Amino acid sequence: MKSSARLHILILAGLLVAAVPITAQQRDTAPNDEGTPAVRLLLVGDWGTGGAGAKKVAAAMAARHAAHPAHAVISTGDNIYPSGVSDVDDTQWRTKFENIFPAARLPIPFWAVLGNHDYRKNPDAQVAYTGKRLADGSITRWRMPGRAWSTVFTAGDVTLRVIGIDTQQLVANAESRRKHLAWIDSVLSASKEAHVMVVGHHPVYSHGHYGDNAAMKKHLAPLLRRHKVRVYCNGHEHDLQVLRRQDGVRYLISGGGGGKRPSTPGVNTEFASGSMGFMELSFDAKAMHVYVLDASGQVLHAFKDAHAQ
Repeated sequence: MKSSARLHILILAGLLVAAVPITAQQRDTAPNDEGTPAVRLLLVGDWGTGGAGAKKVAAAMAARHAAHPAHAVISTGDNIYPSGVSDVDDTQWRTKFENIFPAARLPIPFWAVLGNHDYRKNPDAQVAYTGKRLADGSITRWRMPGRAWSTVFTAGDVTLRVIGIDTQQLVANAESRRKHLAWIDSVLSASKEAHVMVVGHHPVYSHGHYGDNAAMKKHLAPLLRRHKVRVYCNGHEHDLQVLRRQDGVRYLISGGGGGKRPSTPGVNTEFASGSMGFMELSFDAKAMHVYVLDASGQVLHAFKDAHAQ
């Protein structure tokens, strides 16, 4: 995204404890591989180690962006290992984010959700880091305006709403879950965009280390189905998974940004790899295009989901 792209922020009624859900809108135009306007995002999770693997994935993402310019990076959580950050001046921001994804090579916003590791210290420090001025006078590319947020990307006539949710609230206790589900339902009910994408940390369905999440299947999946969400994206599993549509909803797992674990195909698996890497999602007027890439930038799997569900 060009640095001059307009960003408008409107604060919504807060429904989460110690959280201010946000909606924002970004407009830009980038063609897809067929030359038509498309919103393009890079999807990565569980990357915040600061290690050699994370650096390799980040370099591959930068190379992909150079060849196919993206509007933004979407992080599926566990942004800083092992225990999140203490405050906005924590040195890990530099060693595990700013230096790993140099602005000179990847000068686009990073929209992030919280993971379970981010909760170990101060999750609200990740919210507060949004808009921070860095030592060189620039503003960080980090975007987490609330523990939950909603943003709209537009390219030509293509509109995509991305809703970042706090899945810790959904797997915590009944009261937290009730409040967060009410907020998610309200944002989905008001969404009129051609494409709607929901991003969280914990999986609904998975054939990785953790497997399906019972609370997410019981409480979130029906909302996604009822509102005809195009795709739910998560991390938590340190692998790359493409799962077939369940009740019209596509499920993608991109958690190979900093480490890897074996992934065994299951009954609804379309593709799975226990390698490090990331995904690229491109939304045009007719379809969602998905590319799964490893840490060297090689495309492991690609497919197109037609617009109709």
